[in-house]
Parts: sequence; C-alpha cells; structure tokens
Amino acid sequence: MDFIETFLAYTAKLPTPEIFRLWSGIATVAGALERRVWTVTAGGQVFPNLYTILVAPPAIGKSIAISKARELWIGSRHVHVAPNSVTKAALLDNLVKASRKMVVNNGTGLFEYNALAVASSEFGVLVPSHDTEFLSVLIDIYDNPPDFREDRRVSKSIEITHPQLNILAGTQPGYLANLLPEEAWSMGFMSRVLMIYSGTGPLIDLFEIPDDEHPLRGPLTKSITGITRLMGRCVFTQDAQVELVRWYRAGLDPAPEHSKLMHYNGRRLLNILKLSMIAAVSRSCALEITLHDLTRARDWLLHAEELMPDVFREMTQKSDAQVIQELHFFLWRLWVKEKKGIHESRLIHFLHNRVPSEKILRVIEMAERSNIISRAAGTSTYVPRAKHEHGVE
Repeated sequence: MDFIETFLAYTAKLPTPEIFRLWSGIATVAGALERRVWTVTAGGQVFPNLYTILVAPPAIGKSIAISKARELWIGSRHVHVAPNSVTKAALLDNLVKASRKMVVNNGTGLFEYNALAVASSEFGVLVPSHDTEFLSVLIDIYDNPPDFREDRRVSKSIEITHPQLNILAGTQPGYLANLLPEEAWSMGFMSRVLMIYSGTGPLIDLFEIPDDEHPLRGPLTKSITGITRLMGRCVFTQDAQVELVRWYRAGLDPAPEHSKLMHYNGRRLLNILKLSMIAAVSRSCALEITLHDLTRARDWLLHAEELMPDVFREMTQKSDAQVIQELHFFLWRLWVKEKKGIHESRLIHFLHNRVPSEKILRVIEMAERSNIISRAAGTSTYVPRAKHEHGVE
C-alpha cells in the first residue's frame, strides 16, 4: 500500500486541512527513515530529514494533524520521539539518548547514529522567541554532520555521533512574526524549513464520530514499522534522472519570488531530492526513485510553495477595512489619472501582496457591496466611488 495515500484516508474525517494531513504523512515517513536511507548526487550524500512547520490561524487543525504523525512514530516502537515540550538542553539530551548502532557489511562494520523525531504543536514552545543560539544548533544538525559537540558550563559537555532531527511543528503566522528575529530569515534556519500554510479549515460532519479503532491504523503502523527497517542508498531511474536534470537546468521553475524566500530558493533542489526519496518509500518501501516518484514529489513541493507567500501576508495582516481603504486610494489615483474603468486583474494584483489568496475575491466583494467601488455592467472593470457615496444606496 502507499503509506501517504493511506494516511490521508486514515485522517480524512478529522477537522484539519488536507494539506496539513498530507505533510504530516510526509513528515511521518521522513522521521521513520532517519539516517538509514540516503541518495547521492554530485553535491554529495542527501538524507530525507525535514523541518516542517504547519502555519495557520488558531483552531484550523494543526495539532490534530501533528498528533497523528506522533502516534504512528510511537506506535512503530522504532522511532525515538522527543517529549511534547522540550528546551534546547532537553532536546540535545534526548538526542544523545536516541542512539542507534547497527551491524553492516555482513557483520564486519558498525553503523552508529543518533536520530530524534520532534512533534510539537507549538513551535514557540520548542524555540523561544529570538533564541538565535538554539536556531544555530538546529541549523547545524539539519545538515546531518558527522558529529555535534556542545560545551556546557554546568553539566558535562555532550558529543553526538551522526546526529539527525526531524521536526514537525505548528505555529500561527502572527506568532511566527514575533518569534523569529529578522536574522532568522537570512541566517539560514528558515531556508531549511518547509512552511505549509492553510488559512481555513475543512467543513466536517459534526455528528460523524471517528472510529476509536480505525481499520487503517493497524496497516499504517505495520507499514511505518517496515519503513523503520529500510537501509541503503536510494537511486534514481534513468528517466527520473533525465527529468530532474532538465528541470534543474530550467531553474526549477516556477520558483517563489517573495524576498523572504530568497535563501530558501537555494535549497529547493535539496528538498526535491528528500521528497523524492520519501515518495518512493511511501509507494512501495522501494529504494528506487521512479519518474512517478519525482513528479509526485515536485507536485507536493510546488503546491506548498504556491501558498508560502500567504504566510508573510498573514504575518503583517491588516484588518479588511484597512485593506479596502488602501484599495480605494489605489483605484482613485488610477481613476483620476486614466479616467476609465480599472480591470479586475489590477485589483487582484494589488491585493495579492496584502491579503492571503483566499481572501482576495471576498475583499473585492465587500468593497463593492459597501459602494466603495462599482462594477461596470457586463464588464470586468471597476470604478471607485467618492467617499461621501460610501455606504449609500
């Protein structure tokens, strides 16, 4: 069975957006693979670990999606899972305890690493506000170094062999704006994060109670347990290699254009390599990445990236009334200058940088119903109304 598709079916009736369920499933596979599976390109060895943050306003369902990944990690009995609330020191102490030692090369060698899966419904609990020292630690470990050392003043220093972290966390856009200093966007931490955004939750059947023992839970637990036993190099088939090279030379288009994603863009190739491994393993516990796996991974990434700018719009969001006032001022200047109706596309373009995508048409509708703008009959053009006409029939 395909693990991620089954995970989506398992969580289908939960009050959380599909995109959150999808990426929780992806993160579940990443956490189960740890450092046992990798791929190799000209740039070196790549492991499938991810830092995934679900971003949404309150009560959208972040915690619900994250909890299902955590349950499956724990249910496998083969994934070291961090406590719900951990400080930097506690996280590193748990990573020290999350040791793996495996006999390889037909019993002639020893493979040792430390891997920890983190499921945190509140990213701000994991990383306190403006804690750049902790962010630096997370940056170092994300890159799967051969070792990590920290000297401590009070307790003894720690040394970790082949450390790895997989993080699945949730946060609110406004809290993310206050939590991270500006340098966090340029120092490299946020360039390593996949921000998964949703502005609205799904409509559910209020009186359809989910099964206490869902029939897919057993198969999912068995599947994730099987994934924890995989080990080895993941290779691309020839047609997958050809397509990846073609896309890479084309600039991995379309790339996000927001200024805060400039550093993230440099890691998009790394993300597609990680996601391709996850797609292959999800499909059949295979260590072979097919063209289908690559295409699927690319679809995941492009969809997530399409919504990432909405995170920044939410971070600096103004009230609808303020946005409508700005829209009126913008249209009035155009009207005075051009003396003709303004096409709907220009309104959408203006609002695209100020509100999340799903709110654009609603803001235009509110402005029209308030008589702040009016649509020319039978056209897609608008005219701003004088201020003394606002709210007047």
